Amino acid sequence: MSLLGTIEEQTTFGFTGRVNILNRTSGQYLGIVLISDGLIVDCSYGGLKGEKALYLALFDDMDHTPLKFIVEPEVVLEEHKNFNLAYEDFKNNSQSLYIKHRESKALRPAMDMRLVLNGDFVSAGANVTDTEFKLMSVLTEYSLVSDIYSNSDLYDFEVTAGLVSLRKKKAIKVVSK
Repeated sequence: MSLLGTIEEQTTFGFTGRVNILNRTSGQYLGIVLISDGLIVDCSYGGLKGEKALYLALFDDMDHTPLKFIVEPEVVLEEHKNFNLAYEDFKNNSQSLYIKHRESKALRPAMDMRLVLNGDFVSAGANVTDTEFKLMSVLTEYSLVSDIYSNSDLYDFEVTAGLVSLRKKKAIKVVSK
């Protein structure tokens, strides 16, 4: 069963517990989705936490990554609840986010590329969007594209769009590949 189907099944009955995400081939543990009283309250997957991790797990499942899901009833403590997301909201959000995810894949830069901020752009005080500003903040600490994706709070498709936009504005330079 898919992640979306598993979560739908569990939230319909007001389930409280965890959905373990495992590699179907090796059985290796990859992450969890926590559900409390039928609401999705947290996720950890692919080194990420929160809603970003939840959608990454969903996108990997939809992109045919060999995943399997094991449901375990468990008490979910209040301190483990990082958000409250109803299944219908998750389903509706996932449709639009997945379209953006698929469209951005072709524009994604090589993960081993190094980027730096263009000091002239920064000192000129050019206008930037919120997304671009968040990426510029990440770029002050990380230059490797793979690090930018993994250390940004933005969805991957937002990172891709922001990097493309900043490159067009000549706000970032490619240092090496």
